[in-house]
Amino acid sequence: MYNRAFLFNGIGPKYEKLLAKLTPEMTEQYQAYYSKACEHLGLHKDIEKNHGYDAKIAEWLVPFVCDRVIFEKCIAQGILPDIGVGYSSGIVSATACFGSFPYEAAYDIVKTHRSMLIALDEQQVKLDTGIIVGFSYDDLLALLRSQFSEEELVIGSSNSSFHAMISGKAPAVEKAIELCTNEGALKAFRLGTGTAFHHEIMKQYSQEYIQYCHNVTYKDPKYPMLSVFDMSILDTAEKVAHENQINVYTQMRWDLALKELEKLGVKEFIDISANGSLSKLSRVKRGCRIYTFEDVCA
Repeated sequence: MYNRAFLFNGIGPKYEKLLAKLTPEMTEQYQAYYSKACEHLGLHKDIEKNHGYDAKIAEWLVPFVCDRVIFEKCIAQGILPDIGVGYSSGIVSATACFGSFPYEAAYDIVKTHRSMLIALDEQQVKLDTGIIVGFSYDDLLALLRSQFSEEELVIGSSNSSFHAMISGKAPAVEKAIELCTNEGALKAFRLGTGTAFHHEIMKQYSQEYIQYCHNVTYKDPKYPMLSVFDMSILDTAEKVAHENQINVYTQMRWDLALKELEKLGVKEFIDISANGSLSKLSRVKRGCRIYTFEDVCA
């Protein structure tokens, strides 16, 4: 039923790395879109001229605009998706690119994180995320549950059979990195995000985000999406809305989402991120392939 899936990355890579990959033509389009997005949000189009929390929002805005440019480039070249899936805030990009809500709504959602950052600082809440490489989901879960409660730490996303993102309270993340290293992890390191996306704790600090996702108007997507939470097909406005509403505080299973896409017949996976972020943490079976920016746009 499906052959080609578009994969949308979330907030993560340094914005300089994303912009360095764009062709001159795409850079020009990016600058036009980014300028309009900043005007919409009341930000300066020169990132370094924003200060405080606005500076963080200006940085986080970059991947959403890059996704739009790359998506439109693919469409112009006749590379069309049969289905799509978003990793973390990539759900927001997918929703906008697939026409379920306007791009301006995606930009508004990015700005709602400002109140989250302020609340975390004011309440002096220390959160973090980390990467663990070298354990299966079940083995990592058993290891973490032997030492930490779910309130302290969760597997925010199982990315592949040996790659995971952990999320929770900063002291727990730090201890988990040490624990996993001592238990033989191939890699284990903190990301220093100051946030704990895909942990239940984010729900109380992301009320503006959640409320916006409830209030914005959705349409049925032009192309179906797959839920990274329960592996269901998202082909109506209501289903896409729910995926966005629960996003920031719900644990993901990226690994299972890719396996489900394979079961649905997908052979071609297009990583929409400019620097191939998803291709680096994802694994697909033989006979399938993940295509990166260099394959489709460069």
